[in-house]
Amino acid sequence: MKEKITIDDLKKNNLAGYTELILKKFPRRTAADKSYTVGAAKVSPAIYLENDEIPCYYLIQLGGGYIEGEYYENQIKLLKDSHSILTTQAPNKVYKSENDIPSKQYTKIELEESSKLEFINDSVILYKDAVYEQKTEIFLEKDSTLIYSDGITCGWSPDGKLFQYTSARMKTEVYLENEPIYFDNLKIVPKEYEVQSFGILEGYKNFGTMIVIDERVNKELIKKVRDLTKDISLDVKFGISLLEKNGFVVRILGNLTQDIQKVIGIIHNFLRKEFFELEDLDLRKY
Repeated sequence: MKEKITIDDLKKNNLAGYTELILKKFPRRTAADKSYTVGAAKVSPAIYLENDEIPCYYLIQLGGGYIEGEYYENQIKLLKDSHSILTTQAPNKVYKSENDIPSKQYTKIELEESSKLEFINDSVILYKDAVYEQKTEIFLEKDSTLIYSDGITCGWSPDGKLFQYTSARMKTEVYLENEPIYFDNLKIVPKEYEVQSFGILEGYKNFGTMIVIDERVNKELIKKVRDLTKDISLDVKFGISLLEKNGFVVRILGNLTQDIQKVIGIIHNFLRKEFFELEDLDLRKY
């Protein structure tokens, strides 16, 4: 983690908002060992959704959206044996860039031994002429568990046309005991090619990803997930890929973000029972 960030640091580095959250397992529950924000960022108080042991925190952006050149940074760490749920308060809106200067978000997540993180991001919504870059780095130690999801929509424009933003880049890297196990570099430039074409979004408007890392992931678990989802009657297309080590990834295409979130939710709740013996998670956001 960084040394304490101040308002002067924000101005110097063009940081619009900085969040640092360190979670620790205390005798009765997981709770924040440190929660620190500066600028247009806030972390909600802990909400205990189903019991008094696992907290849920909402990451809140106070500015209403990212404007040209703004940079947001999140530093999240779970100490040994802790378990927490994180989610965003609402979709991340990225407004137009008149000078092609990107709005940026960087997130670093560290999971110590036997810690567990369920992180549900709302999809990114890019407005007409927006330029956006997102990088997420995740570092796991042995016996830790990650359930992570995010996505991107077709954007928003005054005339209702799709994919009117300039460019979007979402880069995700996952390391297990300092060994790289997953790299993803999604870049969409609508003016250079037809985004909904075959081999890209294949006629769909929106895109979602779910990343699961746990030492219990194997071919048998993947078969259970595929059996669970094979008869889903939603307007979506998705695939499940086993990683070389301790994990799998789900890619989902759909026309409604709600449908994508439903698929993610079905898999997420199945894994909560398999991994943690917990009930379904209901954030009441959709």
